[in-house]
Amino acid sequence: MLAVIFIVIVLFLILCWYKSHPNSPPTFPGELPIIGHAVQMIEHRNAITDPTDVGIVASACLDKAFFYKIGKDFVEKGLLTADAIIWKPHRKLINPAFNQQILNTYLNEMNVQARNLVSHLTAMAENGQIDTYQYLIQYVLRIVCRTSLGLESKDQNIIDTNYTKAIQEIFTIFCYRAFNPWLYPSFIYKRTALKGKEDKLIKELNNMINTVIQKRKSDLKSNNCITNNGIDSITGRFKPILDLLLHLADKEQVLTDDEIREHLDTIVIASYDTTSTVLQNILLVLGSYPEVQEKVYKEVQEVFQNNEDLNIHDLSKLVYMEAVIKEVLRVYDVVPVVARKLDTDIVLPKCTLKAGSTCILSLYGLHRHSSWGPEVNKFKPERWLNPATLPTNPNVYAAFSIGKRNCIGKQYAMMSLKISLAHVVSKFRISGDIKNIKWKFELVLKPTDPALIGFDLRS
Repeated sequence: MLAVIFIVIVLFLILCWYKSHPNSPPTFPGELPIIGHAVQMIEHRNAITDPTDVGIVASACLDKAFFYKIGKDFVEKGLLTADAIIWKPHRKLINPAFNQQILNTYLNEMNVQARNLVSHLTAMAENGQIDTYQYLIQYVLRIVCRTSLGLESKDQNIIDTNYTKAIQEIFTIFCYRAFNPWLYPSFIYKRTALKGKEDKLIKELNNMINTVIQKRKSDLKSNNCITNNGIDSITGRFKPILDLLLHLADKEQVLTDDEIREHLDTIVIASYDTTSTVLQNILLVLGSYPEVQEKVYKEVQEVFQNNEDLNIHDLSKLVYMEAVIKEVLRVYDVVPVVARKLDTDIVLPKCTLKAGSTCILSLYGLHRHSSWGPEVNKFKPERWLNPATLPTNPNVYAAFSIGKRNCIGKQYAMMSLKISLAHVVSKFRISGDIKNIKWKFELVLKPTDPALIGFDLRS
């Protein structure tokens, strides 16, 4: 009892000190007498939505908030969770793997997988509206694993069965722990059955990826072809990201096998749920706005006249489709918030954020900022066709996060989405209703219930 009283007194004194600071930011609504938000938060956090403020924090604070460390046993040095001191040199090393020249070599594989997706949807089209989420997850995982790991078709069952299942299960564990703060302390969490399950899944995933890494190293060494260009001299097809990382390890001696594995796992885990959810949202939007779908279809037909694979020049012509994608990402945020740890006081125009606190950057708030105009809440892809009508502050749009720690794969994601949509829209008339969808937040914002989408073959 004395301990409880002591904690309450300390919290009260801290709250009084913080409120007495003349430049403190406004408090979050819903605080209780004496204990404030202590029942909601383990440490002090501020949430900001002003684009100027968000830009300052995103540029000055590169360390992620403590709850990103939930996945540290799996991807400790991956770009998503690494401390800034590790993230900076590793981001610089990996950037070349995502330059446009390298990305262009993935186009053929993306087209192949998009045609496979159309085949699956064709087989299911007669069943009426369907829940596509699991199909889209597997589809995205195939693209990501083929382009990052370089798996051949004969090895695809590794992805379709064990790896897919394990990735989804461990992501579910991360989500559960993230929303149950009493599991944050390691000394508590490591004594739970959930931690035992996490360790088992991590071991399985590590073994699968390590096997792929060692096999690829052996293939490359036997052919003496660890190079740093975009073409695989063994097969003549694209060079997977794994090869570029192995080049860094072999020639530059800057990455260990464990670091390579963590970067590959990060690419997969950061891609599969976000991209599949975005693709599902776009299909729902097209089904909800027939006039928008028809404009996308006509544009695709002009570019896709002979049903051939799309090349990089074709993608640049899909201007209206790109506007639709950007507007879906704005209105239906997949990642509505990110959080940074403040190692020093951050002076903003109207307040000062104190060192040691966590700052939540509301991307959802940015996308609904008043600078978007009176129709900020309206789905309006046309706003992207005239740059003069867009907000002048670039920080109001953060679909791929914001600041230096933005998404390294944003161009990759846009290419993949365009190719996927071009193939699907050219074959099907899509039906759906996003307007009545209810949403839940599981690190990624997604529909609470199965989102049903219909695919009718075009004549």
